[in-house]
Amino acid sequence: MLNILFLHGALGSSAQFNDIKEKLGTNYNVHTLNFSGHGGNFMPLNGLTFEVFVNDILDYLNTNKIEKINLFGYSMGGYAALMFAIKYPERVNKIFSCSVKLKWDLESATKELEFLNPDKMMDKVPGFANNLMMIHGINVWKNLLKSTSNMMMDLAKGKLITDEDFMKIKCPVLFAIGDRDKTASLNDTIDIYSKVSNSQLLVLPNSPHEFNQLNIDILKYLITEFFDN
Repeated sequence: MLNILFLHGALGSSAQFNDIKEKLGTNYNVHTLNFSGHGGNFMPLNGLTFEVFVNDILDYLNTNKIEKINLFGYSMGGYAALMFAIKYPERVNKIFSCSVKLKWDLESATKELEFLNPDKMMDKVPGFANNLMMIHGINVWKNLLKSTSNMMMDLAKGKLITDEDFMKIKCPVLFAIGDRDKTASLNDTIDIYSKVSNSQLLVLPNSPHEFNQLNIDILKYLITEFFDN
């Protein structure tokens, strides 16, 4: 059976994929991981970077003796998957990039940072804040928010993946984005899709950015169609 590694988004965890993992489990070897600083994993002393996430993927493959993998990356996980394919092209079969913000600027990063303020989060969405405490640890979640904020500002200040880097990706990539996504940009996704030679573009109907609001049955079908063909 094919191996597929699912990579979660910012502030998420491997539990994000429990439903889709159950639906795909009989046909694929479905793998998940928690990135550094997420789901109870150790937070690096220098904070979170995409280089850390790329190493998380590499460590997972090496530990599990997987020579080559298919990657499904949601949001932040999709950006990490693309970076991994650029650095280790020999380790990747295909990439399903879902709801990924591919271009960053100071304006969009600042907008995201307003949401990542822990005090405002506790005041406006206490249920979400409490959920983060449960997933990542009561003594860790604020540090995770701060480190994620710093990482977003680093993205805004300079491109981690340049247009030239995207053009180096040779494995098949499916760029999927919801038609109602208010975080990732359809125009930016189209632009990057046009730069990756072996790529496809998919606009998901009636779909916002949040993974738990995507239609899992449709997603299962799309994943099967892409990775099996």
